[in-house]
Amino acid sequence: MDALLLIDTDDASYTSDENAEILVDIVGRTRTVGGVLIFASTKDELVDVDDEELSIFVPDEEDLVLRSEKPDVFDGIRDLAPGLHDMGVDRIVIAGGDVSTVGTSGDADGPEDVDSSDGPDTADASDDAAASDGTGAGELPGSVRASAMAALVCNFDVIVLSDAVIDSDGRPVTWLDEAEEAGAMIKKTADTWLRM
Repeated sequence: MDALLLIDTDDASYTSDENAEILVDIVGRTRTVGGVLIFASTKDELVDVDDEELSIFVPDEEDLVLRSEKPDVFDGIRDLAPGLHDMGVDRIVIAGGDVSTVGTSGDADGPEDVDSSDGPDTADASDDAAASDGTGAGELPGSVRASAMAALVCNFDVIVLSDAVIDSDGRPVTWLDEAEEAGAMIKKTADTWLRM
């Protein structure tokens, strides 16, 4: 069975009207067949917001609504993976606003201010390595990326909806190839059918 996991789809994180229109269809299909629909928020400022206001797709009483203190919702909600496995969920279809709520991995006195004894090439190489992971130099992964990778580790099959995952500026994310290499399937929303 599949579960549709929508992460950070509040109006401040999921800013693209075009992408929202794409997701409306699969949210409707999931609700029509009584599927598992999970809304997750990783944003501190939404902790006290009513469930119905947590997403532009308006969660209802049948939906699972979660709040995570970490970008990886499987790490932030420890019983999520075991609970989904107990329900018979073996595949996660994931979409949402891929925003980082943590900031960058370094602090103001971090490695960029420290002279390296290995010379200038080392800093350039580490910047290139950080940028190649799709997160940018020194940034932590966003919530959708972190959760998709964690779902793979938690022994779920994962489908990332390529046309329904956006960055904080409303643009498509750049890490889909990495997710596919890790074992996720990358599909368009219209080509994805949920198994119930």
